[in-house]
Amino acid sequence: MKFSDTEKAILAHFSPGFGGTEIPEWIYKYLENGLGGITLFSSNCPSLDVARELILKIRAISPRIIISLDEEGGDVTRLFVPEGSPFPTPALLGRCNDLGLTENSFRELGKVLNSIGVNLNLAPVADVSTHSDSPIVGVRSFGGDADLVAVHVASAIKGLRGAGIASCIKHFPGHGGVLEDSHNDLAQLNGDISELTETHLKPFISAIGDDVEAIMMGHILLSSLDPASPASCSNVITRDLLRRKLGFTGLVVTDALDMGALGGPKRISTSALRAISAGADLLCFSGLYDQSSFVEDSLMTISEAVDAQEISRQSIEENAKRIWSWSPPKAKDLSPVFLPEASRFRSGVHCQGELFISTDRVFLIELSADPTIAAGFVGWGLRRPLVRAGKKVKLESSDIDLSILTQGSLVVAFRDAFRDNKILGALDRINRGRPDAIFVDMGWPTWDFNPKNIIRTFGSSALASEIAIACMTESPIGSKR
Repeated sequence: MKFSDTEKAILAHFSPGFGGTEIPEWIYKYLENGLGGITLFSSNCPSLDVARELILKIRAISPRIIISLDEEGGDVTRLFVPEGSPFPTPALLGRCNDLGLTENSFRELGKVLNSIGVNLNLAPVADVSTHSDSPIVGVRSFGGDADLVAVHVASAIKGLRGAGIASCIKHFPGHGGVLEDSHNDLAQLNGDISELTETHLKPFISAIGDDVEAIMMGHILLSSLDPASPASCSNVITRDLLRRKLGFTGLVVTDALDMGALGGPKRISTSALRAISAGADLLCFSGLYDQSSFVEDSLMTISEAVDAQEISRQSIEENAKRIWSWSPPKAKDLSPVFLPEASRFRSGVHCQGELFISTDRVFLIELSADPTIAAGFVGWGLRRPLVRAGKKVKLESSDIDLSILTQGSLVVAFRDAFRDNKILGALDRINRGRPDAIFVDMGWPTWDFNPKNIIRTFGSSALASEIAIACMTESPIGSKR
């Protein structure tokens, strides 16, 4: 298929995904004709070696294409799905509040990304988590204080940059101030611009001052500036606020355009047109559904808008040259990857009560609310690390007769119980029947559940599991909330 120069320029703005570990047939013609990016997901990355081979094949066709994925550290991972990430969540790093530790964690993460050929990480999250029961941000944020989030975002960017990875901070103008999940619903961020400058916008403004390479636009209404269009589709927010007022010169990236906040897959070509008209550089698709039709329909819709002079042909073609010439920062740290040690994060964990497991046998109950769409189903839990610690582990159901669990210690791991009343009910029953049980809260903390013995790890990654096991098998540590 022959593409016109304008069609190639439009394709430069697209960053679709696809399922599986082989390049699908439908995408070859786009790779050969200027496709700007590919967004990888967990199905593309069952292992680092497989992901590396896939990226090599993509780059053999399109050497300068932008390869991105969401590797936020901790619970949101695409590379470490089977067992969970060996890196900390931003929430845990924020509680440790050691900027060197944050920089180091993201630098080592960046080395992993660099080693497989990724050059744009859709992270770190720059949202200020001001809603304690937000279903979508939670442990993905460094915290609820704008100044703290700003300095840790800066450290994360510095760490990734040192490894040769560009950062795409998200979700502008701030997802931490809303309760809605934009995967499903359109969220609205309230407040005038002067107020938001000191709160939700602050980490973004700080990162722009540090020349952050890319910013992801959220599907969020900033009603004080544009009550009609979400940030991802708003000329007022993208060009007037982000570009002109805040001075951002890097890549503007959209959140996935097939999300429910914009009307879902059926409206994706319209959403793509709105976003590129508003000034977006990279239009991201989720990797789900029929991506080939998404690209084809969006290309046709935008091409028709250019032909009708609804969009400037010259601006599209000039911006395409900028995207095609984009390159990530040059790596400064070429040393081997050094995975974080659990002991370095103990200061960020909340512990109280008698937590030492004094028996070799452990009865383990694990309870989890359904994961958010952003995180997806990722391996978590305590069974494997308990076994590695030398314990004989027996998994039990939450409705078991607790009176028969007498020849061993009872450990109950759970996450995001605040989102699931059934889990809260089960936890209360277990706590009443076995007040000696050790509870491990591994998601966004459920502070309303406060048993005598509890560890809160601020995440459910593999690293969080190792930290929890260390708390139960080594010397007790002090309480911190």
